Amino acid sequence: MLELSFLMFMVGLFFGLSLFLRRITNPYHPDRTIFYIPSPMLFNVLWGSIFYIGYGILMYQENTVRLCLGIIEIILFLYTFLMIYIKHIIKKNRAPYPIWIQKLLNHAVERQEKLDKKSGIYSQRKALKILGLPTYAKEDSEQINKGLDKLKSLQGTGKIQAPYFETIIHQTANALQTK
Repeated sequence: MLELSFLMFMVGLFFGLSLFLRRITNPYHPDRTIFYIPSPMLFNVLWGSIFYIGYGILMYQENTVRLCLGIIEIILFLYTFLMIYIKHIIKKNRAPYPIWIQKLLNHAVERQEKLDKKSGIYSQRKALKILGLPTYAKEDSEQINKGLDKLKSLQGTGKIQAPYFETIIHQTANALQTK
């Protein structure tokens, strides 16, 4: 069992590194998004990574490796809680949130605008990712409409002041051909 757990740790570590390297080497992939609703799949990957990195901290005896894994663990925890908070804000937009979150969301929309200028129109995959839905949800118009309604209600609050946010909603709806 110990060997299997170590194997899973190594597979998870290499998977995370491969995603990181792919993102660095191909920053303008047509399906890449910067502004999106965090999806359950993202949380599964994050919690699994946190678990296996914690396992790595327990298994390694060398202090420098444990320190590096501990730093990665803390960063993942903070990122996970930030994503949970952002998902909560988007789902229940009536909740007040700090100005720095508002600036973070506005900055993400501005960066998405720069990315969209280079990558072109939205594909179905990219639109589903923005809504926080898996690719098999392209046939489920109820989930798509709920996701679009969340974005529209967030726009209605005026907390995201970047003018490109309306374009993101419009391109997402067009890519998914909602009725």
